[in-house]
Amino acid sequence: MNLLRSNRAVAMVVVLWVIVVLSLLIGGFAFTMHVETQVTSFSRKELKADALARSGVEVARLQLLVHDKTPAETDFDALNQRWALNQDAYLDQPLGDGKLNVTVTDEQSRLPINQLTQEQLRRLAHLLDLDMAEADTVADSILDWIDGDDLHRLNGAETDYYNNLPIPYHAKNGPLDRIEELLLIQGVTPTLYNARPATKKLPARPGLKDILTTAPGEGRINVNTATPFVLQVMLGMDAPQAAAVIETRNGSDGILGTKDDHPFRNVDEFLAHFGPVEPELRQLWQKRITVKSTHFRVTATGEVGNVKRTIVVILVRTGNDYEILSWTPQRGAGGAS
Repeated sequence: MNLLRSNRAVAMVVVLWVIVVLSLLIGGFAFTMHVETQVTSFSRKELKADALARSGVEVARLQLLVHDKTPAETDFDALNQRWALNQDAYLDQPLGDGKLNVTVTDEQSRLPINQLTQEQLRRLAHLLDLDMAEADTVADSILDWIDGDDLHRLNGAETDYYNNLPIPYHAKNGPLDRIEELLLIQGVTPTLYNARPATKKLPARPGLKDILTTAPGEGRINVNTATPFVLQVMLGMDAPQAAAVIETRNGSDGILGTKDDHPFRNVDEFLAHFGPVEPELRQLWQKRITVKSTHFRVTATGEVGNVKRTIVVILVRTGNDYEILSWTPQRGAGGAS
């Protein structure tokens, strides 16, 4: 009798252990399936968000093509035109399971880093609150990085300097292909590279990544889209002169996109308002400015549920179309939120 009870007890323990093991297996299987379902769902949303972002690029391309075929706008590009302001096409547009957001900016509202002179680079550094020594270091080092030789300027740096860093590398001795390359250059700190938000003591200021471009654009800025900061660096204007340009463009009400806006329809019209009297300086400005741009930056974000994907594209005007010059997925900025 005792043996029978003992056998039953053992059997009961074995059954319980079997139940526990099976429960663990079932629980593990259920958890794995849940994770795989979540991963599959995320991948599906990610794919759709990427497709939406790609669609946003085409929306921007279409707006630019429509602009080019609008008779009153074919000779100049300005911020009061629909390629730049069309919120009906760009803002929170529903499509399929998600929505897309698009911004289009004129790449020639930025400074062409590969064509800037030493004087302009120093002016840029001063406007970014660097002192004279820091400004000279940044200006000379950028020019040394871009030029084709290993002879460094007074405050610059070439391969011999970079080879002595903890992680050595060579100076490029060629034009920048991406603005991120600036972070490799002596004197260009992350603080200088990135924008500074406003504080109680200091006003906001842009970073180098916000005001420079590597797109060719023939080394010209568009005076209809350039910021006061860019006008000061490129043309040597002072702050009041640059502000006057913006005031003229926005009209007497100071609001962009209203009927009294006055974009410049040609370079001569701009020079008549703001150009220098000296013939040599006037000729120099004519080489540095335009009212008709060739390069545009499109930032397109697709969103499905809590998944976002962003693409930054530079489009270049080629005859009757726009071709893609660069295509940069922004994974960090467009991940799951």
